[in-house]
Amino acid sequence: MARGRPAPRRLTATLVLAVAAAASLAGCGADSGAHQKPVAIRKGDTCAVCGMYIAKYAGPRGEAYVSGYSTPLKFGSTRDFFAYVTQPDEKRNLESVFVQDTARIDWAHPSNLPNSFTDARKAYYVAWQPLPGAMGPTFASFAKRSDAEAFIKAHGGRLLRYGDVTPEVVSSLSYHCPAAGSPVGAVAKGCVKKAAPAGAHDPRTQARMPGMAGTMEASKL
Repeated sequence: MARGRPAPRRLTATLVLAVAAAASLAGCGADSGAHQKPVAIRKGDTCAVCGMYIAKYAGPRGEAYVSGYSTPLKFGSTRDFFAYVTQPDEKRNLESVFVQDTARIDWAHPSNLPNSFTDARKAYYVAWQPLPGAMGPTFASFAKRSDAEAFIKAHGGRLLRYGDVTPEVVSSLSYHCPAAGSPVGAVAKGCVKKAAPAGAHDPRTQARMPGMAGTMEASKL
């Protein structure tokens, strides 16, 4: 019986090696987005959702890396970005995701540079605010909570985090807070109502509106 003992030890060693290999592979998968960075918006880039040219439109944009692709999908607005990333069939393939920091761009003429973007999963969003994006109502996105709160104080809206945004929230977007009894009433609770200034929905006037000039000089390049 004693001579039979080495076999279990060899089996144990084999199992240890197999577990280590599996853990190594899992670690690589979990780190798949570590090297992924936002990229510049180029002339001719089109939105992955609506197909429109991105560079000519107002408001913050988004980018998303998906499994199997080395370059990110680009979105002309944060609304289109969330219309894509909140879909169950797409969520499972998402890797790194980015949105532009509204505090660092000119809303009417957003920067096309990579350093205008921030991690979308860590960002703060203002829904039901009065400034339009490429396809109408959109989310104002911010890297810092304080900037999002300052925006709400000036323009109204409701502060949300990445996980708060659902397909229902996306479809409910408008330039005003949702009415009482809305299907997204629980999420919109506390939405700050502000009277939209004249021309608020016209991108040509947004650069002259308080808080919309942006702070990043590079956005003018």
